Amino acid sequence: RERVRERNLVTASKTNSAPPVRRPTAADVELLSAAQSTELAARDLYNSAIAAGAGGEHLASLVALSAHHDAYAQSISSLIGADAPQTRDDELFNSLVADFGSDTVGVALAAHGLENSIVAAHTTLVGELVGTDGAALMASIVITEARHCVALATIAGKSPVADIDLFLVTATSTPSA
Repeated sequence: RERVRERNLVTASKTNSAPPVRRPTAADVELLSAAQSTELAARDLYNSAIAAGAGGEHLASLVALSAHHDAYAQSISSLIGADAPQTRDDELFNSLVADFGSDTVGVALAAHGLENSIVAAHTTLVGELVGTDGAALMASIVITEARHCVALATIAGKSPVADIDLFLVTATSTPSA
């Protein structure tokens, strides 16, 4: 067992001569800034639906989802500091706001698609980031956003059996980050 561990350490040292970078690089800051703008657009889409009267018995869920995205944006901001744009992705927001009206089921389905796309985009982002702090943060966000997809499919009245793709398939098209 110790021999396997030593071999793994030798292999790792040959392939990774420099220690990993913890803090975001300049390229990471650009990518994380786009991710923050996506999170703020998602927050604002949920707030738009809430203001339009969506939610019903699921109002608390929509409020929580909005708060989650706000928290993600704040976490990204704390990581990248003064470089954080603090603005939503208006293109994403404007392309989806019409689907975030007063119909709770319609909002849940639109939000499911949004969350699914964000999961795909952020998963890709994790692999593109050089700094481990940013990658770890985005990976933690992806986990929760994937759970959002399941909750939203359930709010929309979808069945994990009859509508299995809503529960298991992740989008390949992605928002900007």
